[in-house]
Amino acid sequence: MCRRAQGAGYVTWVGTDGERFALISPADTLRQYESSPGATRSFCSRCGTPLFFESKRWPGELHVTLASLDPAVAATLHPQMHAYWSNRAPWIEVGDDLPRGDPPDHGSG
Repeated sequence: MCRRAQGAGYVTWVGTDGERFALISPADTLRQYESSPGATRSFCSRCGTPLFFESKRWPGELHVTLASLDPAVAATLHPQMHAYWSNRAPWIEVGDDLPRGDPPDHGSG
């Protein structure tokens, strides 16, 4: 689903506590849709850029596309894993030592 929504081979997400996230642009520029049961994707209504993912599977978490973050903030973040590795595009090759797999369920289904 993420590859289709982003139009790319993969997307880099940053998971954060939704209560601690601050949106700089006016919230009325966001549009949301339910991409699958219990999952919501948000995008900019002005340019169409995909921005956020939220799911009942991970209550309270907000997943933000790394490329949409302020560059100074993005520069402080470091990858932790290749999530959904079993669903990757077959032509994706990675040359690092990060863990590869599906993320834990965080206690909600």
